[in-house]
Amino acid sequence: MEDANDAKYIRIFQSLQRGIRSGLYPKGRPLPSEEALVRQFGVSRITARRAMDELVRRGLVWRRRGSGTFATRGARAESGLLGLIMPSLSYGEVFPVVCQALARCARDDGHAFIMGDISAPSPQDRADEAVEVARSFVGRRVAGVILQPLAFLNGQEGVTRKILSIFDDAGIPVVLIDRNIAAGPGNAPRDFVGIDNIAAGRAIGAHLVESGARRIRFLMRPNCATVIRDRLDGVASAIGIANAKGLPIVAEPGDTAALAPLLKGRMRPDAVVCESDYVAAVFRNTLAALGISVPEDVMLAGFDDVRFATAVSPPLTTIRQPCDAVARIAYATLLERMRDPTLPPRSILLPAEIVVRESTRRTSRRR
Repeated sequence: MEDANDAKYIRIFQSLQRGIRSGLYPKGRPLPSEEALVRQFGVSRITARRAMDELVRRGLVWRRRGSGTFATRGARAESGLLGLIMPSLSYGEVFPVVCQALARCARDDGHAFIMGDISAPSPQDRADEAVEVARSFVGRRVAGVILQPLAFLNGQEGVTRKILSIFDDAGIPVVLIDRNIAAGPGNAPRDFVGIDNIAAGRAIGAHLVESGARRIRFLMRPNCATVIRDRLDGVASAIGIANAKGLPIVAEPGDTAALAPLLKGRMRPDAVVCESDYVAAVFRNTLAALGISVPEDVMLAGFDDVRFATAVSPPLTTIRQPCDAVARIAYATLLERMRDPTLPPRSILLPAEIVVRESTRRTSRRR
């Protein structure tokens, strides 16, 4: 538990931080001296100095001997508001957890995330909403943005680049989360934070091979995100094939008519890796409708370790997303980018562990 002095220094720190972000201390105007803080807050000199030292440590102020303490240029540019664009928020269980963790990080640091409404049922409508949200964030003068690139529509990278250009024109830094986009002409690399999806796919593939699978396929929806293709490539590398061309099944997981010919033939797969736990849960129902049992006939695996992973029967082998770590590092990366726009772009890939459950555990291996 924090003692009374801890609470006092935090109160002073937060008060000065709010003043910096509200424009109370513009260029050339010093913050209150330690003596003034002692009188204003009724604290000891040590407590006042501790609050000032914390501002220095976070890069919000600098000291000029004989003149006082001043807000840094980066700190003066901060509004306290940060933008969060998460098109998949309403369509997956991982993303609300990440958003909650980001909100905690911001709250503890004197910022606040704002979000626009991106909840339309069609991917194209969500893309249009995301562009409008980006424009509204510029109007509200957010200090920085965390952006999940668009997916599941034609031209998805083009829409993401349009959103990035809106923020670039306004001088607002952006950190990509969950999905990256390829760099190219007119599109410089960006800060990106997510899991190492190739390594995660490799872990799933290696587990299935060790469990006796010999005909492994990968189920993915049309117009999937680049992270899904990374997962596919990881599975292919574990199997030991040079490319993943023969692995993917591109279909909606509930499309029984399209999937039945692949699943009822003599060379049907004995293991299917799905792009996510949600897709695996829907696909599990398709298998049941076709009279195919899991794991006896087909072993089944997914990604994310959300509620679907344990709600299906049998429970699903999957990759666990480190949601808190992704949020914490994405937030820290954004703050660093806000304070120093000249930093080289960083791609931060976090490890994600495999969780083995009954959907890939056979009582006897089939060869």
